[in-house]
Amino acid sequence: MKTFLTINILLLLFSACSYDNAFSRFNISEKRAKSEESIVSSKIYNAKSIAGVMSCVYLNKIDPEEYKDGEYFYIYLYQKDINLKINFTLNDINASQVKELTANNKFTVLTDSNLTWQKYYLVKFKHQDSNLTLIAKFSSFESDAIVFQKSN
Repeated sequence: MKTFLTINILLLLFSACSYDNAFSRFNISEKRAKSEESIVSSKIYNAKSIAGVMSCVYLNKIDPEEYKDGEYFYIYLYQKDINLKINFTLNDINASQVKELTANNKFTVLTDSNLTWQKYYLVKFKHQDSNLTLIAKFSSFESDAIVFQKSN
């Protein structure tokens, strides 16, 4: 009887916690939670060294109502040589629009990253039907391919 009672009490305690997730104990919006779950990072390097780190959020997944006329990414990166011009490709197609943002921008709430030594970009590509492969390139450096599953 004691075993039965102990098991039931433990089950009751554990089931009470089952409605929580990693974000429920924090004051995080639904968009922020989606963003945190989908942030992907990649090193930017060549055969000899690492030149930076890129992190990105696929905005179409976060807010499909606002970002529906193309493929949108919020990208923030650290690069050792800030004078190198960066180029973004999605499925081997260049970005149709690249807007450099300040450290404090409307997407800062999605990532909680607003460091002045990083660069921030809103990047738009033409609509793609297949899965998305994002690559950042500059000079002789290139990021690993970041693949996003396209939900239809």
